[in-house]
Amino acid sequence: MSLKQQRIFWALFFGVIILAAFVVPFLPPLRDLTSVYGSFLFWNVFALVVIICLGIITARWRDDDGR
Repeated sequence: MSLKQQRIFWALFFGVIILAAFVVPFLPPLRDLTSVYGSFLFWNVFALVVIICLGIITARWRDDDGR
């Protein structure tokens, strides 16, 4: 996969993740809960997914200075 394709993939992926952060808490399974356990679980899973994805991106980061 070329660098341009990787950038497009990660941009779309994070766009979907950010959209999910706004939409999922208001969907019926989480909206109708009287306790905060559902949203607490969602935000923990959301944070874990973002941290892992950023770890993958930065692990492949290289500084190519022409050597």
